[in-house]
Amino acid sequence: MNRIAVKDISRTVLEERYAKAAPVYEEYLKAFSSEVLALLGATDIRFTLKQRLKHFDSFFGKILRKAKELSSKPDRHAELERDNSVLITDLIGMRIICPFGEDTTRVEDLIRSRFELVERERKGEDYSPREFGYEAVHLVVKLAGKTEVAGCPQEELLCEIQLRTILQDAWAEVEHELLYKAEFTPFDEPIRRRLAAVNANLSLIDTIFQEIRDYQRRLQEELRKRRETVVQKIEMELPLPEARNARVPETPARGDGPSPDFAVSLVETNDSLLLEALSAHNGGCYAEAIAIYSRLLMRRPKSSLKAIIHIHRGMAFFGSSRYQEALEDFTSAVQLDKKNVRAYYYRGVVYRFMQDPRRALADLDRCAALDPYQFDAVFARAQVYFSLGDYIMAYEDSSRALAIRPDDQRVCRFLDVVKDRMQF
Repeated sequence: MNRIAVKDISRTVLEERYAKAAPVYEEYLKAFSSEVLALLGATDIRFTLKQRLKHFDSFFGKILRKAKELSSKPDRHAELERDNSVLITDLIGMRIICPFGEDTTRVEDLIRSRFELVERERKGEDYSPREFGYEAVHLVVKLAGKTEVAGCPQEELLCEIQLRTILQDAWAEVEHELLYKAEFTPFDEPIRRRLAAVNANLSLIDTIFQEIRDYQRRLQEELRKRRETVVQKIEMELPLPEARNARVPETPARGDGPSPDFAVSLVETNDSLLLEALSAHNGGCYAEAIAIYSRLLMRRPKSSLKAIIHIHRGMAFFGSSRYQEALEDFTSAVQLDKKNVRAYYYRGVVYRFMQDPRRALADLDRCAALDPYQFDAVFARAQVYFSLGDYIMAYEDSSRALAIRPDDQRVCRFLDVVKDRMQF
């Protein structure tokens, strides 16, 4: 029933054919939905999937509208070559809604890779710069070739898949009620302008959401790299003692990603500077990074953000072995935010480098008290206890660290060393 000959447009006849065919179409839709769910479920894409078989009233109404459009076309004779028929591609329909525009692009790529694409249309791409309205990507895929449904030969079975962001979907639902179903008059033009303004704002918000996501992704990647450089410096300059019978070779630690204390408030005047500083920091350009962090601090950010910038600058000082200045920055971060786990951890690390294990232990104790599952702090404390000759406490903390991260080979090797010392 995808293609309907204009000469066969009879509500009674089509309704009878629809009633017979609907159960079969539902089965096709159910099977197709299962395939799509399995395809997308194997990814990290967040999505909502909706499906429906078009109600007969909507189906018949669309046939009439298309037939009317066909009769008014100047190239109507070309259409007559196809038996003067109208094509309905969304009798079987699916909608996939994602938070961000890039997610809908990923979904489209997956759909294209798995199913036979018949048609693609990007709704709204022909708008002028002053026009706003419904936007989405519509894909028409083939579910089956020539077949027979309820005694009626079918040229092919099609399904229309609409790909939308959450905001595009919200607009489409409102537009359908206020515009698609309504009969507008010239007196309603102010309403149209207001609706267009709303849609323009939604489109802008969609763009901003994607930009924020891109920023956050880059920020997280820079933070991950920066954390790895700190771990490498600690391992190079404070190497773990070797066990007599080490059971496994050392492998790089798996990162946990930045902790929540590194969340950054997106202030338009600061975000690009922060990324610039982190990029310089990760590239080993510590002087440049320190200068940019200092510029950020001169902007007088709010206390929570100021504490985070002090931590970043302290890590840059630490990377360049300027331990006293690093200590001052981490102390400033602690004073600004007394519950900042990472500030205590990094200050404890600096005290270790400055050969002050007692103060290092005090900071690591505070860090572990705030977050008992902070792997870095627990493992660092085990090493401080070891340096003080307290092998029992070193064993306890090593075991706790291994419970948090069971496959960390550094902890396994260190635990072997602790056990060796406890045997004497």
